[in-house]
Amino acid sequence: MVKVKPLDQKRLLGVAGHHAIVTDRKIEEGGGDVGCTSGELLLLAIGSCATGSLRKFLWAAALPTDGLEVDVNFEPSAVAGERDVIAIDICLPAAVLDGRRDEVTVASQSGRVVSRMRLGSKVVVRCRSPETPPASAPREEILS
Repeated sequence: MVKVKPLDQKRLLGVAGHHAIVTDRKIEEGGGDVGCTSGELLLLAIGSCATGSLRKFLWAAALPTDGLEVDVNFEPSAVAGERDVIAIDICLPAAVLDGRRDEVTVASQSGRVVSRMRLGSKVVVRCRSPETPPASAPREEILS
């Protein structure tokens, strides 16, 4: 579970287990740019998942991980009015990539974060008061 609370200005404090991170908005968006934006953290989670899955695949195939790099970004949709596309760009040496593009693509999508995104996991929003335990709050809205 992750818990997020507002700090000052546009900063938020996110806590996951014993790890904490501060998010912020860019200066041009009224923030102080002292941390990643929420969108950047989403891309980072996807990139970390894809890279970890690729590394596992390469290790299992006794292939080197040297040169493995994954870039993740939002790209505008080709269709007006549609949400951005999340693009995962994988860089591997040609000797590793040649003849394995399909396997590499499948491996990059096999982790829990990326596979949930690809399968369209539902987002459930529950509203509760501080006195109500989180698990017992009714589902108020389901977003697809």
